[in-house]
Amino acid sequence: MATVKREKPAEESIIKDFDEVHMERLAEEYKKSKETLDILEKRHNEMKKQLTEAVTVFGYADDKGHQWLKVGDYELKRERRVSRSLDVSAVEQWARSNGYWDIIKKVIEVVDEDNLVKFAWEHKEHEETVTAFYVEKETWAFKA
Repeated sequence: MATVKREKPAEESIIKDFDEVHMERLAEEYKKSKETLDILEKRHNEMKKQLTEAVTVFGYADDKGHQWLKVGDYELKRERRVSRSLDVSAVEQWARSNGYWDIIKKVIEVVDEDNLVKFAWEHKEHEETVTAFYVEKETWAFKA
């Protein structure tokens, strides 16, 4: 049987009594504020897109590659960010072709879930034990 982790209930409720009129008004206000936030977020993204384009077209680059544009009292910045990642395929190809693969590789043993499920299917006497390894995590989403 799978186990379920549950959060500890709140020590003290913020609502003492159920007042349907108050709850209905609260729910209505919640819905309207959500709609307002969606509208504001859309507008915020539109403004950001326009400002970013302006910085790209009319701005100047500094020594780090950031782009800047002064507009009135504001200095807009389009920040340049560079990340590096290892091209593992190229490294492997190079290491194998030069005989270094055994020196730089690392073998990691992990549980193969497909093999575990196959094992449980083929060995019914262990099915309950294997099923118990699956831990359920309960989450909540509020919708109104």
